[in-house]
Amino acid sequence: MQNILRIITLSVLAAYLVGCAEDEKPMQSTVVAPVEAVQAAPEQPLAQPELPEIPSISLGGSNPGSQNSTTVDISSQQSSKERRESLLAAMKPLQVMLGAWRGTIQKVFGDFKAVDQPEWIWDFQTDRAQPAMVMTSKESPYFKSARLTYLTDKKIYQLTTTDPEGSTRTYQGDFSKAVEEIEGDDQKLHVTYKLKLAQIDATSARDQWEVIFNQQDSHRYLVELYKGSNHLRFDTVATQRAGTSFAKSDSDYGDKECIISGGLGTIQVSFNGKNYWVCCTGCQAAFNEDPKTWIAEYEEKQAKKAASK
Repeated sequence: MQNILRIITLSVLAAYLVGCAEDEKPMQSTVVAPVEAVQAAPEQPLAQPELPEIPSISLGGSNPGSQNSTTVDISSQQSSKERRESLLAAMKPLQVMLGAWRGTIQKVFGDFKAVDQPEWIWDFQTDRAQPAMVMTSKESPYFKSARLTYLTDKKIYQLTTTDPEGSTRTYQGDFSKAVEEIEGDDQKLHVTYKLKLAQIDATSARDQWEVIFNQQDSHRYLVELYKGSNHLRFDTVATQRAGTSFAKSDSDYGDKECIISGGLGTIQVSFNGKNYWVCCTGCQAAFNEDPKTWIAEYEEKQAKKAASK
């Protein structure tokens, strides 16, 4: 009987040991598998903490909705200012035409030759970003008014004319004879050049005009008029300056430099008790409209000149 109990006890113990051994295998595999998986997986970048959004600073008011528009306005003003400076530099040789003139037309109208009395001034008010030299004439049979400017993006000059009947023509072009300064009989420097402008909005080649400003010296210029595909000249207006001429040497300007265009000042203006010079009634009107801006730009240019010396 004791032997039988011993056998049963040993059997139970053996079964228990076998069961424990079988249970250990899954436990071992359960522990090893995740370790292998972690070792085989590629490294993952550490997650960056989210930073709080930095609010933009408004320069023009407390309304958050106006912050973007304020930035754009400042950039736009800077761009407009730089464009205007480039334009004035390109137009500087043409400033010799500023003032009043008396012209004679070669073609006979009726029983006499027509007389042209153009007057050129600056216009900074119609389009602040695109100023132009404008001309009016009560007597000309060709151009009652004209607007001459420089397109900085295309690097080309543009002329728009209106005839006595109200029809307009637009021309574009460049110098066909480069700007040159020569010493005249009066011992002063005089500007010569040819500015050739072809019509870009003609309805046909036969009706296409061409205008050439042929600057002879600071006292005289010719307006040569051509027409058609053969570019035949149909008239020339010989123009003589009325009154004194404009000297074109920078050293001759002295304190009379136009605060706006940089040309020779002929009209004195004042602001806050200080006097300045402008070259024409157009610059005078622009100065009177916004003197603080023009004075600030003028002083900035003067500071740059002084720094470059």
